[in-house]
Amino acid sequence: MSQHSLATLALRAASIPALALALPQPAAAESEQDAAWQEAKDAIWAKELAIYNGRSRGDLSIYLANTAEGYKAWPPFNAVPKGNEGLEATGRAMTGKTSERLEMTFLDLVLHGDFAVVYYKTHRTSLADGTPVDQHYEVTHSWVREDGEWKVIGGMARARPDRD
Repeated sequence: MSQHSLATLALRAASIPALALALPQPAAAESEQDAAWQEAKDAIWAKELAIYNGRSRGDLSIYLANTAEGYKAWPPFNAVPKGNEGLEATGRAMTGKTSERLEMTFLDLVLHGDFAVVYYKTHRTSLADGTPVDQHYEVTHSWVREDGEWKVIGGMARARPDRD
């Protein structure tokens, strides 16, 4: 092997560790992102379940206690999005009605720093007044972390469309 070939090989070999250090280290970054995602998912989903558990008892106080500054959401039965005043009115209408039955299925969560969107579906089999129904909804809630606490800032629900 020529002196030139040996020098070229030595240069290439020396640059491999430097190149490896310059490349992103995905495993550590991914595990941190995975842990942050799981932590957010666990906290937010627990709050979603608590909100709906309160609804089943005719109590929206848990929902109201977990809204962020400027909250607005668009339930499928409202013509326009409403804030806490809409929740309060719904809560008054639900008082004493404890028959709502609803199953929730988590679908996904997108996390971006202190902002998250949770996607889930619901199947309601009984209205708050006890009327049997078979209603399916798709729901998104947007959450923001305020002073270390996840608060819902917005959302939208729609009746699940028929799909093939």
